[in-house]
Amino acid sequence: MARPLRLLRWLLLGALAWQMSTFVAPRTARGTQDVSNPVALHAERPKPMNQEGRQTLAELLAPADQLFEETEDGMILREKYAGGRQPSSVFWAVVSLGFLVVGLSAFFGEPIVDWTPITAQYLGFLRPSEGINFLPQGAFMCFYGFFGFFVFGPIQWYINIFNIGQGVCEFNKNDGMMYIVRNNEMIREVPLEDFQAVKFEWTNLAVLGARDVYLICQDGKEIHFMDDPEVYSKFVLEKRAAKLSEFLNVELIVDDA
Repeated sequence: MARPLRLLRWLLLGALAWQMSTFVAPRTARGTQDVSNPVALHAERPKPMNQEGRQTLAELLAPADQLFEETEDGMILREKYAGGRQPSSVFWAVVSLGFLVVGLSAFFGEPIVDWTPITAQYLGFLRPSEGINFLPQGAFMCFYGFFGFFVFGPIQWYINIFNIGQGVCEFNKNDGMMYIVRNNEMIREVPLEDFQAVKFEWTNLAVLGARDVYLICQDGKEIHFMDDPEVYSKFVLEKRAAKLSEFLNVELIVDDA
């Protein structure tokens, strides 16, 4: 009994030694260089990135559609608000209707889309399969479809049709004003000379972390003009803060915790 255990122990030690050699050997090979050959040493050094490469890397990290929109004369910066019309909200509004149709079809025991020729032609994909019964699948679909279509559906369709929240925040040097417009209404007007600083905040906390670029006025008030700054990367927010600070010619405050 002791001999097989001893053999097993030697096999494990040999496997461990082989694993260590595979990790150590490449490191030793890289560490031992021929210092007598300066050409070989120079060839192994990474080449510095040229200006074109740095520009390409910056464009990849901060695409133009994620930065401020600037006019050709450099007198206007714009932050556009996309509004509430999102593909996901349209998708869930349609899905809630589909759940309701399938659930009612399970309740009546026949596809309700076949009741009219038009729905049978264009909504034939909502015919329930044979394995769907009213209890429990049909009842759950009716419950979800009712609340999704009749309770939350009108709000979703209203937001999607009128694109609630669409607008723009404009910094205009021509008249020295900042404008915030939403839903074709002027929300805010502030003279550019009232701004004291641009503040960039970034914390690594995923849930409660503050990630934003906003303005600080002379009286200490804060103006948060970005819609959803959490969706941008740290590099993009840094570029935005630096650009706005340069445009307004004010101090840039960085709070990078």
